[in-house]
Amino acid sequence: MSEAHPLVPHRPPGPIVPGPLPAPRATDSQRETPVDLLAYWRVLRKRRWTVLTLFSVVWLLVLIGTLKMRPVFEARGLIEIEKENPNFLTVKELFELETVSDAYLETQYKVLRSDALARRVIQQLRLDRVPEFNPNASSAGTVSAASVPDSAPGPEALEATLASYHRRLTIAPVKRSRLVEISFQSHDPELAAAVVNALADNYIDQSLEVRWQATQKASEWLGQQLDGLKVKLERSEEELQRYARENGLLFLETSEGQPEHILDERLRQLQEELTRAQAERFERESRYRLVEAGHFSALPGGESKVIEDLLVRLADLRRERAELATLFTGEYPRVRQLDNQIGELEQLLAAERARMAERVGNEYRAALAREQMLVRAFAEQQQRRNQVAERSVQYNILKREVETNRQLYEALLQRLKEAGVSSGIKSSNIRVVDRATPPRRPAKPNLLLNLLLGTAFGLGLGIGAALLAEHVDSSIKSSEEIERYLQIPTLAFIPAEDSLVGRRGAVYGRRPQISGSLLAGRRTQKPNGKPAPGLNLWLRIDRAETQHSVLAEAFAGLRTSVLLSAADRPPRTLLVTSAQPGEGKTTVSTNLAISLAQLGQRVLLIDGDMRRPSVHLAFGLGRQQGLSGYLSGRVEWMDVVQPTGVPGLDALVCGPVPPNPAELLSGARMPALLQEAARQYHVVIVDSPPVLNVSDSRVLATQVEGVVLVVKAGTTPRELAQRALAGIESVGGHVLGVVLNQLDARTADAYAYSYYHYYERREVETTESAASPDR
Repeated sequence: MSEAHPLVPHRPPGPIVPGPLPAPRATDSQRETPVDLLAYWRVLRKRRWTVLTLFSVVWLLVLIGTLKMRPVFEARGLIEIEKENPNFLTVKELFELETVSDAYLETQYKVLRSDALARRVIQQLRLDRVPEFNPNASSAGTVSAASVPDSAPGPEALEATLASYHRRLTIAPVKRSRLVEISFQSHDPELAAAVVNALADNYIDQSLEVRWQATQKASEWLGQQLDGLKVKLERSEEELQRYARENGLLFLETSEGQPEHILDERLRQLQEELTRAQAERFERESRYRLVEAGHFSALPGGESKVIEDLLVRLADLRRERAELATLFTGEYPRVRQLDNQIGELEQLLAAERARMAERVGNEYRAALAREQMLVRAFAEQQQRRNQVAERSVQYNILKREVETNRQLYEALLQRLKEAGVSSGIKSSNIRVVDRATPPRRPAKPNLLLNLLLGTAFGLGLGIGAALLAEHVDSSIKSSEEIERYLQIPTLAFIPAEDSLVGRRGAVYGRRPQISGSLLAGRRTQKPNGKPAPGLNLWLRIDRAETQHSVLAEAFAGLRTSVLLSAADRPPRTLLVTSAQPGEGKTTVSTNLAISLAQLGQRVLLIDGDMRRPSVHLAFGLGRQQGLSGYLSGRVEWMDVVQPTGVPGLDALVCGPVPPNPAELLSGARMPALLQEAARQYHVVIVDSPPVLNVSDSRVLATQVEGVVLVVKAGTTPRELAQRALAGIESVGGHVLGVVLNQLDARTADAYAYSYYHYYERREVETTESAASPDR
C-alpha cells in the first residue's frame, strides 16, 4: 500500500444547510463561430430518421397523387405574324418587307387571348356542351361537336367555359422571331388539337374580316371627301383666274415649269445688263486712272505697237549718241543729227500717248454713262415690280390654295384607286407554320418530374426540420458547448453503446446485455437484502464482452484525465454527480473505480446516493448494512466495506435508505469517513445523487477534493448543467471537469475512437476466423 495522504476538507465538518441554487452563470452567446459544413452533416446524420421520414412521406404523397391524376394532353401549333399592314395597301407596300414592331406583336398576343376570339372557338367546337369545360353539361364522357345537343347554353355556362378555356390556353412568343406557339391542354388529345387549329383559323379569318371592313369604310370615306375636294378645287381655280384678269397679271412659264410674271423677267434682264455694265465701267476706270498717272506700260495689254516702235528707235538713237559723246563734242555733225532725230521721236511719242489717253478717257466716260442709264432703268423697273408684287400677294394666296386642293384631290384619288385594288386582294399577314396534331403522350402528370420535385421538396423539408429541431434543442452535445456554456474542461467522452453497434448487431462482435448506462430492469431482492439470483445486467468494463472495448478505452481516458487534473498530486477523494437523474453518474463512478483499480491502486467506492442507491446492484452486493448504518452510529465503516470481486476495488454500499439523508451527510461522521478512507485507499470515489433534485451533492462537494460532473450528451439542457455547476461552486466545491456521457460515436468528439473501432473489428474478425470450422 502506498503512503496515505491526509485529506484536507474544504470546510470544517459540521452540519451544512445548503441554500437555494444560484442563477446559471453567464454564457458566451455573443461569440461568433464560423460556418462549419461538416457540423451540418453531423446534424443530418444524427437526425437522419427525421429526414428520411419526412422525405418518404412527401415522396409517397407525390407518387400517389401523380398516379391518381387524370392524363392531360397538350397540343401545340405554330403561327407566324408578318409585317403590320395598313388598312388598305399600295402596290409598293404589298411587296415591301419591314420589321414587325413590338407594339403590334403585343397587340396580336392580346388578340389571341381575347374573349371575342375565344367565344368564336367555343361556338365552333361547342365546348360549352363538353363536361370537361362545363361541369353542368352532360357527363357522358368526352363528346364531339356533332354529338352534343343543340340547346343554347346559359351565360353562366358560357362564363365557366371561358374561364376553363383560358386556363388551358397558352400563348408563347418565340424570342427574336415573329413566331408564336399556341398550346392547349385537354383530357382528349383530339379535342386539344382541334382547339389549337380552330383558334389559328379563326384568328386569320378575324384578321381578314377586320381588314376588309376597314378597307370598305376607308373607300366610302375617301369617295365622300373626294367629291367635296373636287368642288373646292374648281372654285379655287376660278377665283385665281378672275383675280389675275382684274389686276392685269401676266405670268410666263419658266424652263422649270414654274409660272413667272413678265416684269420679273425684264427686271432680271436689266439686273444682268447692269452687272455687266458695272464690270465694264470698273475695267475702263482702272485703265483711265493708269493713263492719268502716266503708267501706259501698266495698262492691260500694254502700250500700242506704234508707241513700242517709237520707244525702240528712241532707245537706239540715245545709245548711239552716248557712244559718240565719248569721242566727239555736241557740235560734231553726227551728234547734232542724232539730237535732232531724238527730239522728233520724243514729239511723236508724246503725241501718240496723248491720243491714247484721250481714247481711254472716252471709253471710261461711255461706260460710266451706260451704267448710270441702266441704274435708272433698273430702278424704274423695280418700282413697277413692287407695284405688281403688292397685287400678287393675294394672287399667291389663291394660287397656294389651288395647289393644296389639287394635291389633296390627287392623293385621295390615288388612295381611292388603291383601296379598290386592295379590297379585291384577300391577303393576310398571319400564316400557319405548323398545324396542331393530336399528341400521343400526355403532358401531365409527368411522373419523373413530379418525383424529382417531390424528392427535392421532401429532402428540403426533412433537412429543414432536422436543422430546426437541432436549433431548438438546447441540450449539450459536444465539448465545444461545454467550454462555451460551462467554461470548464471536458474530462472524457463516454460513447453510447447503440452508436458502437456494428453491422452484425453487436459492439463490434460483443454486445452487452443492455444499452446505455442504466439497468434494463431492476433486479428483485430477497427480504434479507441479498440480490435475487439471475444475470447481472449492469454495464461494466471488466466483463468479458467489454474488457477491451471502446468503452474501456473511454474510461481509461477518464482515468488519465482525473489523475492529471492537479499539478502537484491527483485528487484522493472524488465526487461523481450529475444535474438530473438518468445521466449515468453511477455507471461513470463504477467504471471509473474499476479502471483505477486496474492500475493496481486500492479504490473505495462509496454509494452516497442515500435516496436511490445503485452501487450494490452494479456489483451484486448485499445492502443490510452500509453507509447509513455508519452515519447513524450503529456500525463502523470498515466493518461494512465489501469486496466487489474486482481486484483492488472495495465498495461501501448505502444500506437501508434513511429518512433524513441530508442531515446524516451534514454531520461530522462523513468527513471523518473520507479522511480515514483516504489514508487507507489511494482513491475514494463517492457516487452522489443529482445536484438539482436534492442538496446531498452540494453537502458532499465541500468534503472532497474534486467533483466530476456527468452530462448526458443530447439530453441534459445546458441551463440545468449551468445551474448544477453553479450550485457546486457556490458551496466551495472544486469541479475538475465534465464527463460527456452517452455520446454518439459518429460525432466529431468521438472521432478519436475510430482507431479503437478498427482495432476491435480486426480482433473480432481474427477470433471468428480462427473459430470457423471451415479453416
